[in-house]
Amino acid sequence: MTENVTVLLHWNTDYAEFPRKEFPRVTETSYEPMVTALEGFEGKVCFNITGHTFEYFEKNYPELLERIKALVKNGTVEMLATGYSHPILPLLPRKRVEIQLKDHIDYIKKTFKEPPKGIWPPELSVSPSVLSQIKKQGIDWIAVDYEHFLLSQHFGNDINPFEIRDESITEILVDAFWAKGLGKLKAYLRALKAMTKANSEQISPLRRVKITTENTTKAFLCPVSWTNSTQIAVGGEISFYSVKKHLKSILKAKTKYLSLYTSDVEFFGYRSLGPSPAQPKDFVAFLKELKKHEINTISPSDIPEDEWSKESEYLSTGSWAPDKSFRIWTDSEDNSEFTRRSNEIYAKLEALKWKKELLAKVEPFLRIMENSDPRGWAPIPERKDEAYTALEKVFEILEKE
Repeated sequence: MTENVTVLLHWNTDYAEFPRKEFPRVTETSYEPMVTALEGFEGKVCFNITGHTFEYFEKNYPELLERIKALVKNGTVEMLATGYSHPILPLLPRKRVEIQLKDHIDYIKKTFKEPPKGIWPPELSVSPSVLSQIKKQGIDWIAVDYEHFLLSQHFGNDINPFEIRDESITEILVDAFWAKGLGKLKAYLRALKAMTKANSEQISPLRRVKITTENTTKAFLCPVSWTNSTQIAVGGEISFYSVKKHLKSILKAKTKYLSLYTSDVEFFGYRSLGPSPAQPKDFVAFLKELKKHEINTISPSDIPEDEWSKESEYLSTGSWAPDKSFRIWTDSEDNSEFTRRSNEIYAKLEALKWKKELLAKVEPFLRIMENSDPRGWAPIPERKDEAYTALEKVFEILEKE
C-alpha cells in the first residue's frame, strides 16, 4: 500500500492559452480557491510559482501573496525554484541560465526567508549541462518527467529511424482527442488502459541522475499518468473512472512514495480535461481522504537521503512534451525565426561581455522574450506578439550601444 503521496503545483500567469484579461478569473477560480482549500490542511504540498506570477500577485493580489507566505511559514507549502520567466533552460546561453535561476532563487529567499531545496524546471526541460548549473545554485533535487527518464535509459538518439520508441501517454491521449465516432470511445478506453498500466509501473520516483561521470543529483520523477488520472477522478465527470476507483488504485500501489499530481494548478478550478474543471476544494478533500487511510502528503525534500537511489543513471536532454523533445518550441517557422533573432541578441551581449548596466536595461524584455509559452503548445496571438515586441525592444536598446 502507498505510504506517502507528493503534490507539485505549477503556477504560471504567462500561460500560452489564455489572454491577460482572463487573469482575474484564473485567480478567482483557481489560485485563490487552492490557497483557501490548503489553509488548515495537515500535510505539505509544493508550489512552483514563476517570477512573472509573483509580480502579478504583488501588483494585483498582494493579500493572496501574504496568505501564501503564511502557508510557507506554517509548513503547509514548500516553495520550489524555477527559471524566473519560465524559459526552456537548455535553449539559453549558460549566462542566461545562470541569471534566470539565480533571480528566481533570490526572490524565494527574500520573500519566504528560506532557500528552495527543489526545482521544477520550466516544461520539465533539462540537459546534463543545465543539471550542472542547477546543482551549483545549491538545489538538492530536480523534478523530471517519468517517461523522459525512461526514454533516456534506452535510446541514444531518438531521431534514429531504427530506434522506435513506444507512444507516450500524452500521444495516446492526443489520438483519443482527435478520434471520431465510435473510434473515439475505443481510443479513450485505450488511453485509460495505458494510464492504468503506467500507474501500476511508474511508482518509483526517487532516482539519482548523472551530471558528469563523477557528479550526480537527485531526480524526483513525475508521471503524466498519475497526474491525469488524479485530475480526472477528482473532476468527477467521467463515470468509469471515479474517486473511489482512483483511491483503490492508490491503496493497491506497493510503494512508499507516490508522485500523485505534478502539473499545472490551473487544471483545478480554471481548465479541464473533461466537461468542467476539477475544483481545488475537492482535490484537497481527496488528499484528506488519503490521510484517513494513513497516507501522508509530503514534499520530496522531506524524504531521508538514504531512501533515494544510490545508483545513478543517465538523463538525456528533453522535456515533458508529448515526444519528450524541444521540437514543439523550436520547429515551426515562427519559432525558427524567433530563435535566429534571439541568437543574434545573445551574440551581441556576449561580445559586450554581458555589461551589467546594459543587462539592467534589457532584462525585463529578455525575460518576456525567453518565456516558453509564446512558442510552445498552443500560444494565442497576444502571447506571440508580446514576445516579438520584447525582442524588438532589445534590438532597439542594443543598436544604441
